[in-house]
Amino acid sequence: MTNINIGNKIRELRKKKGITQEILASVLSVSPQAVSKWESGLTYPDMEMIPVIAGYFEVSMDMLFDYDVREMKAKIQKIIDDAWNYFFDDTQKYIEIMKDALQEYPGNEELLTALLDAYEYNLRDKGDTSRLDEMIELSQKIITESNDFIRICNVKDIQAAAYLKKGEYQKAKSVLESLPREYDLRDWAFAFRLSGKDKLNGATMSRCHHLQNLYIACMEEGNAWFFMDQHPNVKFRDYTPDDYIPEALKCYQKGLRVLTTFLLDDLYDDPSDQYLWAGMQTFHWSFLQCIAACYKKLGNKEECEKYIAEAYRLISVVWKDFEENKDQYMKYFHKYLHDYDLAEYIK
Repeated sequence: MTNINIGNKIRELRKKKGITQEILASVLSVSPQAVSKWESGLTYPDMEMIPVIAGYFEVSMDMLFDYDVREMKAKIQKIIDDAWNYFFDDTQKYIEIMKDALQEYPGNEELLTALLDAYEYNLRDKGDTSRLDEMIELSQKIITESNDFIRICNVKDIQAAAYLKKGEYQKAKSVLESLPREYDLRDWAFAFRLSGKDKLNGATMSRCHHLQNLYIACMEEGNAWFFMDQHPNVKFRDYTPDDYIPEALKCYQKGLRVLTTFLLDDLYDDPSDQYLWAGMQTFHWSFLQCIAACYKKLGNKEECEKYIAEAYRLISVVWKDFEENKDQYMKYFHKYLHDYDLAEYIK
């Protein structure tokens, strides 16, 4: 069993406060011998005494146990790091090391997760189905007790894998449905773990999520280059101001290609029906404006005007309610023209 060194912290706090063991004992209504035993590590304060001690020294209980927690975490991490050498080549030995460590640190979340990861690897890589019930029980314990959002999400994915191997599809789906939609967690899990319509829906939504992230990233990367000359004291690797706009142009062109690759032009004749979701239209004409702005800065007026004309044409056809809400749409359209130094093309 790991040593609990709360006595070290009590001694440190007592000396910092400038009081004797006798004074502390009087304040806490215990004997001086009790305080002495705490500080020497022979005994520990009763649990109900812990908040009283923390309150007296005006520290949190976490701080009171700080030395113990840090030391324990360091030891556990070293066990996991040392055992990692066996994870792939001798997974059973890795499992045994984790189980031995859990004897010393029962219920430790890091060790339980490491053990579950090894079970999942054996299931995935070697088809070992001998521990499915243990995986489900172990994962449920972590899900119930952990406060780590990312850990819980990963463990739910493993739990679903165990249910699927047991042939309990609906239970697996129910676990994955409890994952948040944020960060594409639920849709990706559906695409990766499930089958049939569930897999298709998950894959489709996951594709949309990643697509949106990708073209937005291209837009922001392009913007970083485009406005780089506003930061004259910033030097990026070996690039010079003459490189900024060509780099921006490449980023905008890549983003436009990504976006237009996934237009539904093979299914619909109406341009307003070509987009996977509302919002793609805005990025579509925005990319055209950005590319036009780059050509303007590069002195290519013909290409600039070509892309401006296409941007104007596009915004007028990709919104079904454009005529009814023209002023609102054009307000943002013109704002972007102004932001990218294209105000002269505002109609």
